[in-house]
Amino acid sequence: MNTNTSGLNESGASEVIGEMLMIALVVILLSVFSAVLFNFLPAGRDPSVSVMMTNDRQDITLWHKGGDWVQAEDLSIVIMNETSRQSFTRSDLILVPDKTVFDVGSNLTVRTEYSFKGDETVKLITPRTVVFSGRIVL
Repeated sequence: MNTNTSGLNESGASEVIGEMLMIALVVILLSVFSAVLFNFLPAGRDPSVSVMMTNDRQDITLWHKGGDWVQAEDLSIVIMNETSRQSFTRSDLILVPDKTVFDVGSNLTVRTEYSFKGDETVKLITPRTVVFSGRIVL
């Protein structure tokens, strides 16, 4: 005996509600799994470059001898000793050959206004890390 007084057949409503609950469960599980898996992605790594430095009384040249290439616009050179510090950006550097990256076979030269004393440290840096650090030897 049918107790439905409105005359409507409501047997399909429970199937639709069940499927909506299953879809909601899948969406929730997918978002949880993607959030957990996102933590396992490797972080961006800093460039690793092998650099040789040569210098005379006023110029410093850094030679790229191997490793990763670095965007030339990201490079700057810092020359410092106990009493002073000078920074040189891409516009101050001479890149040979003239291209947009510092890679194997390239060299960077910076011309300074003062003579070195031999107590200076030279650092080749990017916005994220120090790529090279060396002492000036006269």
